[in-house]
Amino acid sequence: MNSVSITLDEQALVELQEVLIDESPAAALEFVKRHIAPKVPRKGTAPCDSSRLNPFILPDKQGGTRPR
Repeated sequence: MNSVSITLDEQALVELQEVLIDESPAAALEFVKRHIAPKVPRKGTAPCDSSRLNPFILPDKQGGTRPR
C-alpha cells in the first residue's frame, strides 16, 4: 500500500481546525484542493517511486541520466 506524508504550515493548520469545527463539506473540499492535493506526488515514469520528483535520476533528453 502506498503512503504519503504531507506537512502543513501554521496557516494551513489553523484552516484545518476551522474546517473541523465548522464541519462544512464545501470548506473541507476547498481545503483539500488548496493544501493537500498539490502536495501528493504524481506517479513517476520509472518502476521505482524515487523517480517522481528526483531530477538527478530522471533521464535527460539525450537518453542518459543527469549528472549529480
